[in-house]
Amino acid sequence: MKFLRFMPLSLLIFVATFGSGTAHAELPLKCQLNTTADQFWFYQEQLVFKSSQFVIFQNFKGRVVTQVDLKTGKFSRTTYIGEPFIPKYQMLFGTCEEPNHVLKMWHMSSVEMDQR
Repeated sequence: MKFLRFMPLSLLIFVATFGSGTAHAELPLKCQLNTTADQFWFYQEQLVFKSSQFVIFQNFKGRVVTQVDLKTGKFSRTTYIGEPFIPKYQMLFGTCEEPNHVLKMWHMSSVEMDQR
């Protein structure tokens, strides 16, 4: 730990913030609709399924499901608004920014690092 005395403060803050891996888990997957500038952000805890080609996110107790194609970055989002309202579905389409990179960062946050 002798070398820590000579590390610049900004580097120490960076290591403390990003070295633990928890910051990677908080990184959102950012997606934008095709027709408007509206964005949806997805987080690791919303991920319910992952394969080599697709990931599926769920929120609002399953009323909103989003499927992202990892090869194209395109997404489709289905919203079901029902009880106590008149049942209705909404479909939205768009593109996500670097979904494979975000998934790798999430994976890194779950891997135990050797802290020797």
